Parts: sequence; C-alpha cells; structure tokens
Amino acid sequence: MSDGYRVIGRRLKRPDSGPKLTGRERYAADVQLPGMLHCCFVYSSQARAEIGGIDANAALAVDGVFAVVTAADLPEFARDDAPADRGMFFLAHERVSFVGQRVAAVLAETPAAAAIAAELVDVSYSPLPHVAGPRESRQPDAPLVRDGVPGNVTNQAHFERGDVDGAFQNSEHVVGSEFHSYAVHQSYLEPRAIVASADPTGGVTIYTPTQGQFQIRTAVARALRMAETDVHVQPMTVGGGFGGKFIWLEPTIALLALHVGRPVRLELTRSEDFVTTTPAPEGLLNVAIAADEHGNFTGLRADMTFDTGYFYSHAPWQQSSLMVAANYRFPNFDITSTEALSNRTSAGAYRAPGRTQTAFALESLIDEVAERLGICPIELRLRNVVVTGDELPDGTHWPAIEMVELLEAARAHPLWTTPCQDSEGVGVGLGSMTGNTESASASMRLNADGTISVIVGSIDLTGTTSGLTQIAAEVFGCDPASVRVTTAPADVAPHSTGTGGSKILYTVGNAVIEAARDAREQVLAVAAEALEVNPDDVDLDDDRVFVRGAPDRSVTLAQVHARTVAVGSQHAPIFGRGTVSNPQKAPLTAVHIARVKVDRETGQVRVTGYAAFQDVGRAINPAEIDGQIHGSVAQGIGWALTESLVFDDDGHPVGGTFMDYAVAHAVDMPPIDSQIHEYPSEHGPFGARGVGEVPSVPPAAAIANAIANATGVRMRQLPMTPERVWRALSERDGQRQG
Repeated sequence: MSDGYRVIGRRLKRPDSGPKLTGRERYAADVQLPGMLHCCFVYSSQARAEIGGIDANAALAVDGVFAVVTAADLPEFARDDAPADRGMFFLAHERVSFVGQRVAAVLAETPAAAAIAAELVDVSYSPLPHVAGPRESRQPDAPLVRDGVPGNVTNQAHFERGDVDGAFQNSEHVVGSEFHSYAVHQSYLEPRAIVASADPTGGVTIYTPTQGQFQIRTAVARALRMAETDVHVQPMTVGGGFGGKFIWLEPTIALLALHVGRPVRLELTRSEDFVTTTPAPEGLLNVAIAADEHGNFTGLRADMTFDTGYFYSHAPWQQSSLMVAANYRFPNFDITSTEALSNRTSAGAYRAPGRTQTAFALESLIDEVAERLGICPIELRLRNVVVTGDELPDGTHWPAIEMVELLEAARAHPLWTTPCQDSEGVGVGLGSMTGNTESASASMRLNADGTISVIVGSIDLTGTTSGLTQIAAEVFGCDPASVRVTTAPADVAPHSTGTGGSKILYTVGNAVIEAARDAREQVLAVAAEALEVNPDDVDLDDDRVFVRGAPDRSVTLAQVHARTVAVGSQHAPIFGRGTVSNPQKAPLTAVHIARVKVDRETGQVRVTGYAAFQDVGRAINPAEIDGQIHGSVAQGIGWALTESLVFDDDGHPVGGTFMDYAVAHAVDMPPIDSQIHEYPSEHGPFGARGVGEVPSVPPAAAIANAIANATGVRMRQLPMTPERVWRALSERDGQRQG
C-alpha cells in the first residue's frame, strides 16, 4: 500500500503477541507485594438514601479481616458525598446516591475473607426520592439528583444557524422521530484491578491498567492533597479499555494503602465491574431533518439527552452536538445536547463517545428521505455530504476529508450491488470524527548490543506499539526487530496524553520521528569521525554505518555505542529526543455497508456480510488497522443487536454478568471486508490519521437501515433485539390488516 518505504506499510506482528498468547504477560491482578491486604467494598443497595448507621462487628469477627474502613475513619477531605468528579469520591459518608456506590472497604489477608466479611457489614438506610433515568431526569417535578443543580442539567451545548422554522415549513420532505439507546458496557476482558503501596518516605506507588498514567498521577495527587512527585504510577498491561479505564478507583485504593500502612489490592468480580464502573450512557435523541424535492437537505433539529449518572461525564454531549450536523450540509439547524444527572453509576467514554447513537438516529432518517424520494441512499448522501473546507456547526472548517471517495467505493462494492433475496436487506451508514490532538514527547537510546530503545509515556491499548516501532525503524534506518518500544512509568517517562480519541499514533508518532532523527544524526556524526569522513558521506543500514560508495568501510551500531560510553570518551551517549505540539487535527471518516437476513417469525437478525471503508491517511501497519476495524465492527454489532445495561425503577441494574449481558460472540460475526483507503494527512506521521474509534460509529446505523430494507420496518431503539424486531413487524402487519 505505502510504496516507497522500507518499513511503513508492512504487515508486521505485534511485539506483545508472544507474551499475551503464551500467558506470560503480567497484569495488575498478578502483582503480589509482601504484607498485601485484599480489598472488597460494601456497596449501596439504594438509589438514593440517608445512611443511618454501619455495623461492622460481624465482619470484623471473620478470621483474616484486618479492618473495615468507613468514611468516618478517613481524613475530613475524603468525606465529601457530592464531588462533581468521580475521582474525588472515596466512601459514602452520610448519603448514598446510586446503587453500587461504595459505602465501606473491608481489608483482609485473603480475597475470600474480604468477600465474606463484606457480606456481613450491615448498613441501615432511609430511602429518598430518586431519578431512575434520563427521561425522568428532565421532568419539571423530578427530584434533584444534586443540591444546587437545577433541573438536573450539568452541561449543555447548543448550535444554531439560519431559519430553522422556515426550512421545515417550506420543505417538501420532513422526517423525524425519537431514538433511544440503552447504556452499554465496554466489555473488556480484564475486570478492574489496582494495587497501591505506601512508600516509607510518605509517597504512594500505584499499579494500574490505565489509559492515561499522567492523568492518574495528577488526579491522585489532587484528591489526596499530595505533591505529584510523591505519586508513583506503574502502568500495567491493559486487558481491554475502549474508554473505560481512565481515572476511577486509584485515589481510593491509594488512600486506603496510606491509611493502613500496608499494600492494598483490589480486583473486581465481573458483577462488580458491571455495576460500579463507567458504561456508555443511555441516550434519548429527538432528531428531524427537512429536504427539498431534489433531495437537498434544508434543515435539521436535534434535542439529545445523555444520562451521565451521578457524576459529571462530559464524554458524549460535547461531540454529539457537533457531529450531528457535521457530516452533511445543513444550511439551517438548531441542535441541543444535554448532560442530565440521574441516580445511577457514572457514565463514561466508550469508543467514539456519543457518535454511535447520533449516527443511528441521523443515518436512519436520511434513508427515510431517500425512500420518499425514490433514490439510492448512497446517492442522497453524495448530494449532501461535506467536502474539505465546509463549515462545521461551531464555525470551524473541515480539514482535508475524503467522504465522497468512500461513498463512491461503497456504492461499487458487491455487498451493495448484489440484489437482495426475500427477507434480506442491505444498509449503509457513515461516521466521522474531527480528530483529536495533543502535545507529546518521546526519546530513543542506542544500546550496547546495537539495538534501539524507544521510551514513551503513552499506553498501548490496541497495537500502537507496533506502529511506533515501524515509525522508529523507518526514520532511524534499522530493522524493526531491533527496536523495542517501552512505556516507562510516569516518574521518568516522556510526557504523553491519555490513550483515547484515536490520537496516540498521530501525536506520539510525530515525537518518535523527531527522536529517531535526532538519534540518527548523533550516530552518523560519531561513525563519520571513526571512519574519518564527513557526516554527509555516511549512511545507516540496519546494524551498521557505512561510507557511501565504499560499503566495506563501516562500523556497527554496537561499535558506535562503545565509542560513546568508553572511559574518556569524547562523544556523548546516543540519546535522541523528540517533543512536538501538533494542534492541527486530522479527521477520521468511515462508510460501512451491512447485509442482513431477518427471520420474520422470530425477529432474529443475522448480519451475513459487512464491508468497512476507511480513510486511514497512511497505513503504518495494515494488519493492525484491519484488527482495529474488525474489533470496532464487532462491538458495533453488539451495540446494534444484543447489548444493553438496563436499570429497573429502583435504580438496580438488571443483570450484571456475561451470562445475562449479551455480548456479540464470534459466531455472530459476518465476514468483514476492511477496505483501507489512504489519503495522507498533512500533519500525521507519514500522513497517518487515527483509526480505532470511528469504525464503531456506523454499524448500528448500517444494520438498522439494512433491517428496514429487508422488512420495511424502522427501528428506533438500540439494541434491535429479536423481540423488538418481532414486535415492530407484528405491529406493522396488524396495522395493514386493520
């Protein structure tokens, strides 16, 4: 694909594949420290209530229990029941505000003792009125979830342009509806686990599978009133994150370790992970679009509410309000996106926060307009899709994008052109992200054996280490097998942003380029002196530096290293530095096609074929990109058809294990044709763009449109379970008979 490069564009194996496949990889749950205590929390059984008392006598009598810690045992700063930031909450003091809120911590010598004792802690409650979900949250008479937050609205974004009322009144075609998406869990394989140990000097060391170690260090220091230099974060291998493993319980476990003066280990059960962590929010989206008789969009209205739970989220509402009117030209729009509180666990990020729900609503309505006009759904999109330079709702303009090219490729694909059989349908969906970017740094060191160490502070979730390895090897001029990329602890690592927003390769990759260039120049200078030539007359190839035109005159990288560390050396050790600020964004765009077969007797939907077209800028490692796309599509199919976290009227999650939370399985996956398109970004490393999040945006929309194509029924709720599809078909058939 990426011609002209020696390493970029090659399908290389992931550097971490061996340890993970053989079981030698170490995770946070594998950490064992001398004198370590095991933590098990006592969780609230009430959605909102005053705490009457906590009786821990029976728990303390369990053999092996070291302590039962409540908020009363902690410093005064740790007794706040209502911090806006979930990272600042420790244990409930006087009030609980959602089922699963932490009330007490049992610390014991074994996990079993801690779990048994936690069941014996008796907490008395006086229930209070509560808000069960997003629909109730915004009712005029709804109880206030938080004191001082009127109407339970914490954040709201509003964009408006043109004469929206006039556009809807004067347009030939108007379609609109309410769309509903349940909360979904990130479903990572590794439940949350954290180990914290108090240092003799008063600091604390935290072992955690986090997506952002620098954010963890800052959050813990702020929550515990400590200097950042006293907080030592050891990032562990992340067994899946997808936005769900940022700041969470690290401050609490660190405080417990400092409180008792012994290491404390927490490992959640799967049920605890489902009930107490940060799922993607439930959403209610009222969306309508208007179009003229030629299929040109004239107006859009959107009023979207996302349930953030008890703590502020900020994840979905900001981008959903921007992106709902970003992909197509709407001369008139009125968009409101609201973050509403409820008495539920805090919502969080999940691959492209807010965009999946937004695309489900908007792309469904676009297909309805196409049906009314009697034209091809892709043709309608081509008439209205944005191009480079078009204005976004916030007044900024799209950088270079290639949505037209992706739509054209999709229109020519066999999945789209092959006629559908009975009860079979095909649908299309489009998704995008404006892209994220932050500053980053990296370093490169030459080792004694001639290998290369690249040191970064970023966390590898989905194969960025592979891409950074290839970037380093390409720039430095060596074999990728001789490069090792290491994530160093926050104390010593070059700064990096959190792993999210599909920006690690885009940002840290540029820092690695600078570090590799710096190290290469240092190597060439040392080698040139050894070879008694000008630095411009030497070149580097794999493990040696040679004189151009005289390749037999050369020195190895190991020899270069020796000249920089010998006693009395006149040369500094080879250590390249790269630090970049890359404020220019590179959009992520994807078009997906889904083909489905619907069983009209049961409502069962089977995805039989899938094609994903994505602009990746430059494919650093196409194998990793295929994996990202396939994984995103798999999660998108689960969101579309099977997955939901449902809460009853009392605020209790209905189910909480993989026995009753229906993650899509491998047998549910169709063949996925990932079509990689390369339209290089001006500011990405070798033109690369982000990859991992945008493929999760179109699946629900494409599958919903395919179901409508197969059955004539429009689905408005995610997931589109067999029961919901069957009921929609039955209702439609009943109306026809009536």
